[in-house]
Amino acid sequence: MPFANALAKIAAKVPETRVLMIVGTDGIPIEKLVREADPNMETIAAEYTSLLRSSLAAAQDTGLGDLHELSIVTTRATTLMVEITREYFLFALLAPGAVMGRARFMLRTVGSTLEGEFL
Repeated sequence: MPFANALAKIAAKVPETRVLMIVGTDGIPIEKLVREADPNMETIAAEYTSLLRSSLAAAQDTGLGDLHELSIVTTRATTLMVEITREYFLFALLAPGAVMGRARFMLRTVGSTLEGEFL
């Protein structure tokens, strides 16, 4: 599944989508889909990727195992990061009030179909 098509599939099922990205743990986006532009998007993605790396290390260091998902809910947005592989994640910036169950399901489903592209 081409990356742009994968992101479009998620956005079609999650109407609260503002931005979707396939991003490496190094913070470099592989592909992105922007439905609602935010001038701070690159900064948000970089900061949250830094938080993701810290969370990955914390999960390992505490013996909890591999981190598969990270969600951050703030007043203005919900961010959801779901693992594709250990090095790549789907990053979703959603509008407040997003239906998290549907978003998680779509990110996990599409993420599992993309896994082979990164191996």
